[in-house]
Amino acid sequence: MKLYELKSKVFKLAEVNTTKQLKTRYEEIRVLDLRYKVSWEKALIIIQSKKGELEDWLNNPPEEYRELFAEIETTLERFDKKLVKVKRLSKDINLIANDLDELAEECQDEAKNLEHEVELTHRISKQAELN
Repeated sequence: MKLYELKSKVFKLAEVNTTKQLKTRYEEIRVLDLRYKVSWEKALIIIQSKKGELEDWLNNPPEEYRELFAEIETTLERFDKKLVKVKRLSKDINLIANDLDELAEECQDEAKNLEHEVELTHRISKQAELN
C-alpha cells in the first residue's frame, strides 16, 4: 500500500482529518514519527485493535451497562411514543387554531356588517325624525 493510501485509510478508520487530531484521539500514536510509512502502519494496527476492542465491548458489555442500555432503550421507546402523540396533538392544535382564525374573520365581517346596519338604522331614524 502506498503511503498516501495508508494515511487515507488511517484517517478514515480513526474518523479524523489531520495528524494532530489523530494523535489527540489515540495516545499510543503520539510517540510515533508520522513522517515514516512504518509509523503509519503501526498507527493502522493500533487503531484497528482499538476499534476491535470497542466492537467486542459493544457486543458484550459488562452487566451494569447492559442494564443501563436496556433502560435507555426503554426510555427511548417511551419518548418516541410520546413524540408521536405530541406531533399529532400539535397538528390538531394547528387545525383548531386555523378554524379559530377563520371564525374570528367571519365574526369581524359580521361585526362590520352590524355596525353598518346600526349606522344606517341611525340615519334612517334621524331622517324620520326630521320629516
